[in-house]
Amino acid sequence: MQPFELPDFYVPHPARLNPHVAGARAHTMAWAREMKMLDDDRDPGTPDIWDEPALEAMDYALLCGYTHPDCDGPELDLITDWYVWVFYFDDHFLEVFKKPQDQAGARAYLDRLPLFMSLDPPEPGNAVERGLADLWARTVPSRSDAWRARFSESTVNLLRESLWELSNISDGRIPNPVEYIEMRRKVGGAPWSADLAEHAAGIEIPERVVGTRPLRVLKDTFSDGVHLRNDIFSYQRETESEGEVNNAVLVMERFLNAAPQAAADTVNDLLTSRLRQYENTALTELPHVFEDHALDPAERAAVATYVKALQDWQSGGHEWHMRSSRYMNKKSIGMSAARIPALLKSARISVPHVPFQKVGPTPLPDFDIPYPARVNPHRERAGRNVVAWAREMGMFS
Repeated sequence: MQPFELPDFYVPHPARLNPHVAGARAHTMAWAREMKMLDDDRDPGTPDIWDEPALEAMDYALLCGYTHPDCDGPELDLITDWYVWVFYFDDHFLEVFKKPQDQAGARAYLDRLPLFMSLDPPEPGNAVERGLADLWARTVPSRSDAWRARFSESTVNLLRESLWELSNISDGRIPNPVEYIEMRRKVGGAPWSADLAEHAAGIEIPERVVGTRPLRVLKDTFSDGVHLRNDIFSYQRETESEGEVNNAVLVMERFLNAAPQAAADTVNDLLTSRLRQYENTALTELPHVFEDHALDPAERAAVATYVKALQDWQSGGHEWHMRSSRYMNKKSIGMSAARIPALLKSARISVPHVPFQKVGPTPLPDFDIPYPARVNPHRERAGRNVVAWAREMGMFS
C-alpha cells in the first residue's frame, strides 16, 4: 500500500522517446555483465546487488530514451551505460556501506574512485571502478578541457553525496529543508546529469557564460526539480526498505509535523515553483546573456539546445518514474490526463500580485520575549536632536 497518493505534477511538455531504445537495452545488459555488475558474474566478496531480471525491470535504457530523445544510437548506448553505472554505484554503496554504517570504509572507497577518472587508471577492484574507468575513456576524449573539468567536479560531488547521506543515517539526523535543498543541489546527481546532457546533445555551453547567474539558475532549478521529483517517487522504497533519512518528503514531514500526504503535496508545490523559475529564466534572462557576452549564432544555438535538453530531461524523467519498477508509481489516471490538473493549478498560482489591496486584520500571536525591554536614558535628548537635524536637512515641507 502506498503511503500517499501521488500529487498532480506540473509537466508542461510531453515526453518523447528515442527510437534507439531497444538497441540500448541489449547493449547495456551486455555491458553490465562485462563490468561484472550482475550477480551471476560479480566479483568475489561482492554482495547480491542486481540480477538480470532486476536490471531489465528497472529499464535504464527507457530512462535515457525518454530523457535524451534526439541522440543517435551509439550516444544513447553510452548515456545508458553511465546511468546503469550510477544506479549500480548507489545500490552497491547501500549494501556495502550504508546498511552496516561503515563510514571509514566508505571514505576510503570514495577516495579511490577519482583515480579511475583518468585515461591511465589503476587496476580496478570492483564493478564500480571497472565501469567508471571504461566510461571515462569512452566519454572525455571528444570534449574540451573546460567541459572535462566541470564533469569531473560534478562526478566527484555525486560520489561524495553518499558520504553526507551515510553520516546523516549513522547519526539518525534528518536535515532541515533549507540545508537539504542546498546540499542536494551541491552534491546530488542532477548537476552531473545536466553536464552529461551537453554530451548527449553534442554541444558545449560557451565557457564564458557557464558561471553567469542565469546559467547557474537554470542548472540549480533543473537540479531541484529532478531531486524533488525523485524524492516523491522514491519515498516508500527509501523509508521502508533502505532506512534512508535524506528524502525531501520525509524532511518536510518532520520539519512541518505533517502527514506524508501533506508533506508530498508541499514538496510538489516547491517542485512546481522551481520549474516555473526555470521557464522564466530561460525566456527572460538568457537574451540579455546573449547580448552582454556577444555570443555568436552557433553559441546561442548551443545554449538554446542545452535549455531544450534539460526540458526534455524533466519530462522524460517523469515518464520513466511512472513506469520503472524501482519506484512507487501507482496512479489512477495516465500521464497525459494527469498533466491537466497540475497545469491548471500552475496557471492559478501564477496570477500576478495586485498591489494596494486591503489585507487583514491579522491577529498578532502571543510573542515569547524572555528579556524585558529597557529604554536608553538619553532618549529625550536624541528625540530633540533628530527633529532639529531633519529640519536642517530640509526634510520638512
